[in-house]
Amino acid sequence: AQLPWKIYNHFPSNYILTCTSRALRCAASVRPTMPPKLFTPWALLTCLLVNTHSVQISRGTEQSFAGAPIFVGGKDVFGRPIRCRTCHVLLNNLNERLLPLLKKVKAREDRRKSGGGAASRRHEYGLYDELIQSHLQAACMMSDIWHTKDVRRHCEYIIDSYEDELAATYISWLKQGTPEDATFDLNSWSWNWEVCYKVTQSCTEDLAMHGLAEFEDDGSGKAERKYRSEPIPARGNTREGIYLAVAGNFYEFFIENAEVDTLAYVALPDFSGGAFHRAIMPSLLKVQELFDGNPGTRGWVMIGMVDAELNDVPPPYGTDQMHPTLCVYAAGQKNLPKYISDYNDGRLTVHDILYFMMNTCSKRVSEKSREFLSTVPSTTLHHKAWENVEL
Repeated sequence: AQLPWKIYNHFPSNYILTCTSRALRCAASVRPTMPPKLFTPWALLTCLLVNTHSVQISRGTEQSFAGAPIFVGGKDVFGRPIRCRTCHVLLNNLNERLLPLLKKVKAREDRRKSGGGAASRRHEYGLYDELIQSHLQAACMMSDIWHTKDVRRHCEYIIDSYEDELAATYISWLKQGTPEDATFDLNSWSWNWEVCYKVTQSCTEDLAMHGLAEFEDDGSGKAERKYRSEPIPARGNTREGIYLAVAGNFYEFFIENAEVDTLAYVALPDFSGGAFHRAIMPSLLKVQELFDGNPGTRGWVMIGMVDAELNDVPPPYGTDQMHPTLCVYAAGQKNLPKYISDYNDGRLTVHDILYFMMNTCSKRVSEKSREFLSTVPSTTLHHKAWENVEL
């Protein structure tokens, strides 16, 4: 059966823990009236049923959306199955990055058409198509989708099956004058209705009639959460020798400059007792030195570290960071992040990182990385800093 809309009003994110605690206290209170052998299963079951108000709960968390309570049938507090939730995450990610760019291009076009002369009469074919397609193709690679297997699988299905229809929806939005998202009605634009119901059928009709903003408070606490950020450092500041970035300037550091290849090391310095961080840092520092030490390549690459223990990197670039990550935002392809696939507990040599860059960075950085792999001394390329006793 469909769960009531906003069931979270009755079952907050700490509901499972609270319910279990109440059940145990209840069971303890009825123990004297029951035979010892029957106490544990029957008393606890009875009290769980009483304390759950007849709502079944299949599991307290789900890997796909950590922290948000999930009920019977894999539905969340709004009654959304995983395909519908994925469609909403996909739309939020796309719209946060793509809509401002489309508005900027449209404003430029509107100015050209109103300027008079031959230029105003010229028709630009495919003006928005490449921009839309590039963002659609990269949509499932954003952090809060890519690092969760079930969500990524549903996202890839949506893009693979409906890419052309999704692109047409963005064109339709532009033709209607870039209206703001709203709850569905005949006179407004609703991304949820247009994409998650009409195009992809990811959500049921009743769920699709709500605006995307209505789904923010899913019980995980994200809606009330204030994203933490250390103070924005001065440009060029370093920490442990690596350029320092924080949540507050993540976009400006890693994404904004389309001409520079950036490597984002989202660090958890205390993860695994600090061993991961201590192992990877010397190699990252050496790679940065290789590029900065050559006047011809200085400024091509910037490796930045964000301490995820002190910063909450905002979506779509990061969410609920549970493991250190290393990601390339290549020059000219900032909307297509590429994550290293094998972290080896942070035990990455200079060779490992250069090889990763050779396969993921822009052409000039890729070629230079290949050159470094053949010209830098083997002792430097394959040095294992984690084997030093001082680590």
